[in-house]
Amino acid sequence: MPEFREDLHFYIYLEYLMKKIGILKFLLFAFSISLILIENGCGRLHIEKPPESYNPEINAPKFSTINIPVEFDVKNLEKLVNRQFSGLVYADTSFENNNKDNLMIKAWRMGDFRVSMIRNELYYKIPLRIWIKKKFDLGSFGISLSDTKEVIAEIVLKFRTRVTLNRNWTFSTMTFSDGYEWLSTPQIKLGAMSVPIPYIADLIVDGNLSIVNREIDKALQSILDLRQTMQRIWTEIQKPILLSPEYQVWIKITPVEMSTIPLQSTTGIIDHSIGIKAITGLTYGKEPEYTVNTTLPEIKIISRKENTFLINLSVDIPFEKINELAQQQLVGYQVNEEKRNIRVNDLTVYGNKDEIVVALNVSGSLNGTVYLAGKPWYDKDSLSVRIKDLDFDFRTKNVLYKSASWIFHHGLVQTIEKKLEFPIGNQLEQIRNEIQSYLKQNRKMDIFTVDGTIRNLTLDNIIITRNSVKAYFILEGNLNVRLEME
Repeated sequence: MPEFREDLHFYIYLEYLMKKIGILKFLLFAFSISLILIENGCGRLHIEKPPESYNPEINAPKFSTINIPVEFDVKNLEKLVNRQFSGLVYADTSFENNNKDNLMIKAWRMGDFRVSMIRNELYYKIPLRIWIKKKFDLGSFGISLSDTKEVIAEIVLKFRTRVTLNRNWTFSTMTFSDGYEWLSTPQIKLGAMSVPIPYIADLIVDGNLSIVNREIDKALQSILDLRQTMQRIWTEIQKPILLSPEYQVWIKITPVEMSTIPLQSTTGIIDHSIGIKAITGLTYGKEPEYTVNTTLPEIKIISRKENTFLINLSVDIPFEKINELAQQQLVGYQVNEEKRNIRVNDLTVYGNKDEIVVALNVSGSLNGTVYLAGKPWYDKDSLSVRIKDLDFDFRTKNVLYKSASWIFHHGLVQTIEKKLEFPIGNQLEQIRNEIQSYLKQNRKMDIFTVDGTIRNLTLDNIIITRNSVKAYFILEGNLNVRLEME
């Protein structure tokens, strides 16, 4: 075929083609060319669809610390100790004891023990009435072998016990003598002489030190049986709590660790707050599945207690709902410019990794599907999830720059970005109100009562899943758990 030149008359070239390929083939060729010209004249778009893909649904929930104050009145401990020590508390009935000291001693409780506590140490005073019988050897002071003397005296013994909580929830106690105070010093009358016997106090202290330590330990274990109490709390707190039967809102607590600060006391109260580190989340619908971990972990001793209570809240916006709302806002929307116009006939929203893709089916000066993409974000002013940085996908841009660059100057993207708004404020407010209502009622749960307040709500993360856009929020507040001890 000769080379076609611009100066060759067009009809000569057509005649040449007809002779070369035949009339029928020429007509088919001409028809095909006309279809292409018509199609291009109407702006038929052929744009590659951005792939639909999703990242793994990974979101690290924030941990809460639920503080459970364990408070005991020292007076209750004092009563228990007094119950343990009654009547005769010390007896040495042989002159042969203590390296044949020729002494017999008996001591009775004279009044109630007085117990106080400062930080982690118990201080107590034990008032005693003492009977002393002394045997004197031959030749001592010119009296016979069989001579003995008796005397009654009163003394207050002072002890302090250091109390430590072990990691296995048991208590260790270490008792020390803190001195003594004679209310009346025992003196043996020998004729005109009085012989004081002050070292008797040391005998009574030494003889009672281990006994007092044992009884104090027993009393503490009885009144502060933390392991049994915390085992019940650890088990019960794992069961989901129905906050609202009407809306089927559940709160689920998954504890992972327990901690405490060293035992201490102020103003006569033994303050021993236990912190439960947990993941706390809300769910809708039927009771969430759960498995109770019955193994009570060892307690972690920390220097200061945490006081953060956070509820992890996830709100799902299904793509089905997103498409429904988006279609209500945009189907029928038109862009007009002189002789050009396009109309949105339909749209579909889906995910592409961490972006939302909006597929717009348009007709008019452009026919086909264009694609826009942007990232979801939470607008706290309108309490809605929106799409920011919305723009034509690069595949769409490449085509439009060549065939319809005018579309970039008509605010179509900005209009779509404004209209793609998915309100979740009512849902968030409903959840917040349900939690607050529950906490205000001082709900009783087994052996403890729960109350508190909810203050702040902040966005933690937004993830695009296969079926929905999932917004993760954090509810921050105070949670008070009080033990209902008998």
